[in-house]
Amino acid sequence: DLIILEEIAFLKRKVPENGISHKKMKEFLARALYIEMLGKDASFAFIRMVELCASSSISAKRMGYLTCSICLPPTHEFRFMLVNQIQRDMQSANQLEICAALHACCKIVTLDMIPAILNLVVKLLEHEQELVRKRSVCVLHRFWQMDRECLRDHMHKVKMALCDPNPSVMAATVAFLDELVHDDPGAYKDLV
Repeated sequence: DLIILEEIAFLKRKVPENGISHKKMKEFLARALYIEMLGKDASFAFIRMVELCASSSISAKRMGYLTCSICLPPTHEFRFMLVNQIQRDMQSANQLEICAALHACCKIVTLDMIPAILNLVVKLLEHEQELVRKRSVCVLHRFWQMDRECLRDHMHKVKMALCDPNPSVMAATVAFLDELVHDDPGAYKDLV
């Protein structure tokens, strides 16, 4: 406990400082993540976690999303600050930024955030990169698990993903459709 308290005191001094490099901030946030995992409060670093999500560096952005997904409680107001950043990243030309945002969607997005992000995720089902399409299917699967009605108007696109030329996208869709069929077998007879 004494070591953890010393680490908290150190991070409370260092994290708010301006001009810290992305590399050093990633290290500080990783240490704050360990503090949270050990059951102590690292809320002093939450704003820096959110700021790191807006970084132009992919590794910093991924670290920001990771720490936010693990540390931020579901009802924390900083989660809502992330919606705009996730939307921007999903509209990026860089597939790594898109994938980071899609991965974050599975962990960060709450029921209230789904309407703000859903149409962008559905649009990414038609992306040229198969990894983006696969992650989009996984995000839609997660959204459906949170709210069974959110995909009512987009279910035909999920069915179309089953015919994707890439086997990984097809596999992700089969896993999703397996759950859908267990929930309502009659609606998916046409896929047999």
